[in-house]
Amino acid sequence: MRHSRAPGLRLRPLPELGACLAYTPAAPRLHQLNVTAWLILELVDGRDDAALAEAFASRTGPALSPEAARRTLAEGLAGLRASGLVSADPPPNEQRNPA
Repeated sequence: MRHSRAPGLRLRPLPELGACLAYTPAAPRLHQLNVTAWLILELVDGRDDAALAEAFASRTGPALSPEAARRTLAEGLAGLRASGLVSADPPPNEQRNPA
């Protein structure tokens, strides 16, 4: 599976506050992301979930064990999906064509 950012998503990094603001114009809403959610969102760039997990683990180790990194990434992606900031895209072979 792959994840993609919401269309038109706008980010305003606030590194001095350890946060990032994310605006979704399609469903107007402003979100404040902590550094973990911000990192995950920055890594959502079209790579598949295995590559996303590897990139996240490489940036969070040794602070997080591999298991903790996987759990943190899964929880972060779930929160970003629930907020409408990212969507889960099925692999191309699982996408259905309209009949």
